[in-house]
Amino acid sequence: MNPPLHSNDDEATIGQSITLDEAKAWTATYQHDNPDKLRSVYFSNSVFTELMAQPNTKGIRIYLANNGSTDTMVLVSANSTTDLVEDGYKVFNGGLLTPPNHVDSPLQH
Repeated sequence: MNPPLHSNDDEATIGQSITLDEAKAWTATYQHDNPDKLRSVYFSNSVFTELMAQPNTKGIRIYLANNGSTDTMVLVSANSTTDLVEDGYKVFNGGLLTPPNHVDSPLQH
C-alpha cells in the first residue's frame, strides 16, 4: 500500500491509495465469493462535488444499501465521526449499477 495522502487536516489523511494489483486481487476475491452481488456503482463527478460543497463536510461516507429489491449505495456528506444529513443536506443514490450494466475495467472479473 502507498502512504496516506498528506495534509494539515487530520481527516484529510483518512484513506490511502493502493496498487492496481492489490485492487485486482481484492475485487477478484469479493466477486468470486459473491458472484450475484453488486460489484460497483458509478457516480458522476457532480455528485461528489455537491456532497463536498455542503457545509462542514470533510469527506463522503458510502453506505451499502438495499432499496427492497436491488443492492445499491447511499452517499452522504460526513466527517470521520458524523454523517451530515440534517434538513437541507443532500443524500445521493441513483448510480449506475454493475451488474446489470457492464464496465470495461480490470477490476471486473
